[in-house]
Amino acid sequence: MNISELNENFTNNYDRNGSELSDYYYYYYADEPYSVKMPLQHVPVLAIVFPLIGLLTILANGIVIYIFFTQKLKTPTSVLLIELAISDSLVCIPIVVLHVYIYSLGNHQTYLLYGWCITHHVGYIIQQIFRSTANWLTAMLGLQRCIAVSWPFRAQRICTIKMSIISFFVFIVGSSAVYINEAISIEIKPLTINASLPRGCIRSIPTWYTENIIDLRMSVMMYYIFNGFLTRFLPCVVLLLTTVSLIRSLCFRQNGMGKSIQDSYSSKSKLRRTNTLVLVILFVFLIGELQDAIAFCIYSYEMAVDKPRSVLPDGADDLWDIYGMVVTLVGYQCIFWIFSL
Repeated sequence: MNISELNENFTNNYDRNGSELSDYYYYYYADEPYSVKMPLQHVPVLAIVFPLIGLLTILANGIVIYIFFTQKLKTPTSVLLIELAISDSLVCIPIVVLHVYIYSLGNHQTYLLYGWCITHHVGYIIQQIFRSTANWLTAMLGLQRCIAVSWPFRAQRICTIKMSIISFFVFIVGSSAVYINEAISIEIKPLTINASLPRGCIRSIPTWYTENIIDLRMSVMMYYIFNGFLTRFLPCVVLLLTTVSLIRSLCFRQNGMGKSIQDSYSSKSKLRRTNTLVLVILFVFLIGELQDAIAFCIYSYEMAVDKPRSVLPDGADDLWDIYGMVVTLVGYQCIFWIFSL
């Protein structure tokens, strides 16, 4: 029995509450039993490109973390870069594991086994939490350098190693709080297909959740907008503003204004090298994440006017989702080479 036949059987068996099942399908894109389907033309990218870039990024970030940890003199900037490397690695680990199992090994052609359903859900939440953390760490990096260049004496009191460490844990806790709703609003139940096949799973909305939500559609829409604004849109706006401000401050100082202050804060060559490093990282991040912020705005508009796929049809959405993530992963890999240089 192939996956399409299984899905047809389960649709017939479970379609006893039409409106509730409609919401279930619409918002959670689930099949019975749960499977991860993707057009064949995208499978090579998901099976080869994603795991390869992700694995290289994990290895490269391991080198970065080792190098920065062995430095005798740590700075607030180097601590943020260590935290950014850790976050990027924790984004890539679930991607590598899940894409190797699902796409590289060909398991996208059938339903997910129950254990892998759990792994898929947990891995997705971990990926989203640390992607949000990486977004805010990069925004923090831009803000820190902007303060260091514009107000060097204040920076010695504000931009400290302690503040960099505290910020890291605040961003993790904040991102976890944002995604806790998504973590608990999907219930994964084991599903026995028949005696000769391994157990699959059903992804559904828990009864206690639907009983406490008056308007499921409005709840999902508000959660998505709130989530995307805090984790995708706002970090890009903050980073864009601080990058522009940093460039203006650097141009101001290069014209000779405040040169004595700059020299008293640090050696000119070291400061220039650090600022260049941070600026390149900020630009790489913006290239990778601005496209995600734009996608968020499009999806929010579609949900707000109740016209799903009115701007981005299914095919365009798949392309944007897959290749947008490729750009983000390439950005993570580029940051390693920036560190090395």
